[in-house]
Amino acid sequence: MHKIIFISGPTASGKSEFVHKIIDKYFYKASILSVDSIQIYKMLTIGSAKPAKYIQEKYRYNLIDFVDPRVNFSVSDYINNCANVIPNMEGIIFAVGGTGLYFDGLKYGLFYEEDDGGVCRQKLYNDYQKHGHDYMLGILKDIDIASYNTVDLQNIRRVIRAIEVYYKTGNKFSDMKKLRKQSIPIQYLHYNIDKDRNTLYNDINLRVDNMLASGLIDEVASIIDYGVKIENTSLQAIGYKECYDYIVGKNISYNELSYNIKINTRHFAKRQISWFKRYDDIVQIQTDNDNSIKKMLEEINTFYNI
Repeated sequence: MHKIIFISGPTASGKSEFVHKIIDKYFYKASILSVDSIQIYKMLTIGSAKPAKYIQEKYRYNLIDFVDPRVNFSVSDYINNCANVIPNMEGIIFAVGGTGLYFDGLKYGLFYEEDDGGVCRQKLYNDYQKHGHDYMLGILKDIDIASYNTVDLQNIRRVIRAIEVYYKTGNKFSDMKKLRKQSIPIQYLHYNIDKDRNTLYNDINLRVDNMLASGLIDEVASIIDYGVKIENTSLQAIGYKECYDYIVGKNISYNELSYNIKINTRHFAKRQISWFKRYDDIVQIQTDNDNSIKKMLEEINTFYNI
């Protein structure tokens, strides 16, 4: 049974920096499991706020910067990689990131479905290209109203995934999630960074400004030149999709690009906040509150029998 400390939070909440600090001060022998669906991709560096190589080496990061951006990497792929990586991680394991589906997969497991080689999914994407977003939303609403009311309806990948499960299994995606079984034997403590909303939004705006100033547009241009298509998961990430539209569509100004990334990132952060506040097993912490951090450290020490 592997023991893991989960540290989640919305984008730009300072998750990585916080964990680096507590490792430096309290847990020298520790390693980090990245729980980020964008930092897994090679070449996606600036827009994913990926730690520098020397930081990755210093804190012994795992599952970061290892997937070709032309590959559509799934939650199942991530969990399978975790099953190979976690047993070899040393010291206290901190799983750090903001991808709720990855956290859920680790904590609660996945459900089984027959592999059809992606045939059903490709057909649904073809339907999406032919009929549009609203058409797919109508299908989901008809077959699984519970999923319609809970998934991110603006994320077409999530919409199509819910429809795909229904077509492949005959069961609603919302019902299938209740049948999950933990595939990796773990025990965990889960802490979520709860940051003042105005401060978070200001930090998001500053981060976007810094990303653009650091060459995000050029990074996306090089990814496009490498052969990554807009339908690939990597280019659907916030920041990358907007830059793709700016580069390929050429129908918005630089200021509009900056605004679009900022507003879409803030909306994404709101969804992350809602996601991590709906579970009873997640403890909300404030990284600027000494008492909150002290209690967390005491719980970690007890958990690991330190």
